[in-house]
Amino acid sequence: MSIIKSSQTHPLYKDLVKIVGEDRVSDSRVVMSAYSKDACHLTAERPEVVVMPETLDEIKSIAKICNSTKTPLVPAGGRNGICGACLPRIEGAVMLDMVKMDEIVEINEDVMTVTVEAGLRWAELIHRLDEKGYKLGFRGPYGGNAGTVGGSVSINSIGYAASKFGPSTEGVVSLEVVLANGDVITTGSGWNKDAPIFARYTTYNDITGLFLGDHGTLGVKTKVTLKIYPKADYFTYGDFGFTSLEDASQAFLEVQKLGFTEELNLLADRQSTDTFFPGFLDKHPEIKSMFASVVQEVDAQLAQRKMEIIREIALKHGGKDLGNFASQMHWSELFNLVQPLYNNGFWLNTCHLRPIPKIPALMDRMWAIFEKYQLLENGIKWIASCLGAERAYATGWVTIFAPNKEKMELALKAWNEMLDSVIETKGCPYWNGLLWEKRALKQTDQKFLDTYWTVKKALDPENILSPHVFEGGF
Repeated sequence: MSIIKSSQTHPLYKDLVKIVGEDRVSDSRVVMSAYSKDACHLTAERPEVVVMPETLDEIKSIAKICNSTKTPLVPAGGRNGICGACLPRIEGAVMLDMVKMDEIVEINEDVMTVTVEAGLRWAELIHRLDEKGYKLGFRGPYGGNAGTVGGSVSINSIGYAASKFGPSTEGVVSLEVVLANGDVITTGSGWNKDAPIFARYTTYNDITGLFLGDHGTLGVKTKVTLKIYPKADYFTYGDFGFTSLEDASQAFLEVQKLGFTEELNLLADRQSTDTFFPGFLDKHPEIKSMFASVVQEVDAQLAQRKMEIIREIALKHGGKDLGNFASQMHWSELFNLVQPLYNNGFWLNTCHLRPIPKIPALMDRMWAIFEKYQLLENGIKWIASCLGAERAYATGWVTIFAPNKEKMELALKAWNEMLDSVIETKGCPYWNGLLWEKRALKQTDQKFLDTYWTVKKALDPENILSPHVFEGGF
């Protein structure tokens, strides 16, 4: 795993080495420090030892030994998330780094599924499917060069092509899961050992959904079966600007209801566009808000006609045709748009879901916060964007960028008010983790939580899997 020598002080160190070998176990404090972070600014406990399994049998053995010793076990993917979901909340944890389990197990063309090991990165999966003439529905988070399939479905990730196909979890057909005691189950049609993995909802209730969005608390996902579709080679792109966010939101909703677009992105104000696409609106001083649309089809005429209809809707709501630069750049830079944003400084995010008509109400609150703290005057930029998701709702990504550590205290004050505003305007986080947990739990019905903990105790009676998640953070 590392040329940095392990301290070999964790109580399970030697047992883990027997399972996977010395080169895939480390409890070096330097290595543990790296594993105590994801892509956000939030901090948590360090894991005490990290192990990199390569097989199902190894994970079963690791789970059994952790369960028998009541040692916390925390699964992690590429640690590309921005909510602290996979970071340990308790001392002494064993972290499962799943990224070595990265094989494509099967492409089943008869039932249009692909089964992959949970540590496979989205970018690699998309490339391999493309070679075979297929595409996914949901195509990974915007950091899909690092993000893994298992990590995404564990935290309800949203990103590329969610406008048409919904979040990461909507594309899941089946899961292979290792339970806390080392037992293994396969969900969906996998209950029948003689049947192929071809459907999610068969015979019993939806066990697959139990483990989606669980943040690693109910089981370790080892394989994920996803829906695939025929590759579509024809793209059309369109950018449309509006003089008000209200007009833009109405057009955005009407387009999203049609389900035409792979991707439909709204930038809520001019500052957001200027931060993301510097200079793009210089010749359009009247434009305050815009959306970019991407259509992908198997037929060129069909792709063109869909974009014509989108244009007609935009113009009906007072929109202006801005060409196709923003939408084309967004899609062509697949998985490479996240990294340049770090040039603006430290990310502070408010990622959540909301009905599209509620976007203006959120932004009224956000603009008041930006002005209250004089963010621009202090060099703190923002991007307020929304991605159409599935039918008629959207993600809201209102992100501020503190340019340096000196501005971080001011940015954090504004950010905490922004998080409160999301909840108060009836937004719902799609992931949880340290980013949202305290606020989400305050709003959660107690009977809902009691039901979750009943399930948790049944599947993980010793509470070893990601303990303290959904308890309120620190």
